[in-house]
Amino acid sequence: MSQIKSVVVFCGGSSGRKEIFTKEAYRAGQELAMNNIKVIYGAGGEGMMKAVADGVLSEDGYLIGTTIQSLFGIERPDLAVKVSKMEIFQTMSERKVSMTKQADAVLVLPGGLGTMDELFELVVLRQLGISKQPIIILNTDEFYNTLRQWLFEMTGMGFMKPHQLKIFQFVDTVEEIVPAMRRQKKLLEQK
Repeated sequence: MSQIKSVVVFCGGSSGRKEIFTKEAYRAGQELAMNNIKVIYGAGGEGMMKAVADGVLSEDGYLIGTTIQSLFGIERPDLAVKVSKMEIFQTMSERKVSMTKQADAVLVLPGGLGTMDELFELVVLRQLGISKQPIIILNTDEFYNTLRQWLFEMTGMGFMKPHQLKIFQFVDTVEEIVPAMRRQKKLLEQK
């Protein structure tokens, strides 16, 4: 079984309009912690980020918060006391590089433009062979169905190759996250 020791979680700083989003983010944090997986996240103290952090902490998991100087103190500095480690960077780019370098895998939960930026940058790095991290997208309440359809449309129109759809994997339940990461990591190690 391929080891996943650390995961970077990209998700929204907002909660979204459905309670299920934060509920499943909390459960995802718990699931990762229960599997002894260190969680690296954006250090936000609200919304999806807070739910993930609270889930990890509820299981006494290891939580690394990463933020930038201009947001530290705005986003809920009391988390700095609760996280296992807090990292503060000058730029979003530095933050993102640090987060992904520390991770064996990537988990994407519902989010907005920042989450999409993080997801697509990592997809491109995988496409170019620069990264070999599994990318798992939790499709809570079918949140990512439109994205999935758009990616198939891009493929059908010739802007993506069919094999590129295997760069990431959509899962529908929290329970599928860790097994999917392990399967993808094993496949990537064989290449």
